[in-house]
Amino acid sequence: MLDKNSTIMVVDDMRVMRKSIMMFLKTLGYTNFIEAENGADAVKKYESNEVDFVFMDLVMPIQDGYQALKAIKQNDESATIVMLTSIADEHILEKCLNKGAFGYIHKPLTPDTAEEKLVGVLSKVA
Repeated sequence: MLDKNSTIMVVDDMRVMRKSIMMFLKTLGYTNFIEAENGADAVKKYESNEVDFVFMDLVMPIQDGYQALKAIKQNDESATIVMLTSIADEHILEKCLNKGAFGYIHKPLTPDTAEEKLVGVLSKVA
């Protein structure tokens, strides 16, 4: 399980989605967050902060999650990034996994499913 003192970056162009994810993570005991509203913002913040884990939306303006994933992994092969997506296209998700994404979570995250989905991913992190 990811250490509770870890810094988690939450990347999504929708502020309400970022806040929802952080709220669910807070119920699991996590408190250190960095927010980014698009892929370019995420790359910049990742490079200037110590980030332990990233939840990254796939579809965003300016720079999408796939492009940001590639940029971050190019500079830090050990980056742990989980893609968040409402896209059901397995080809796109496979491209992300091939570029080094740790995994993916299908949106939406609801009060009934969020904890299970987040714990499922976080429990696999050493």
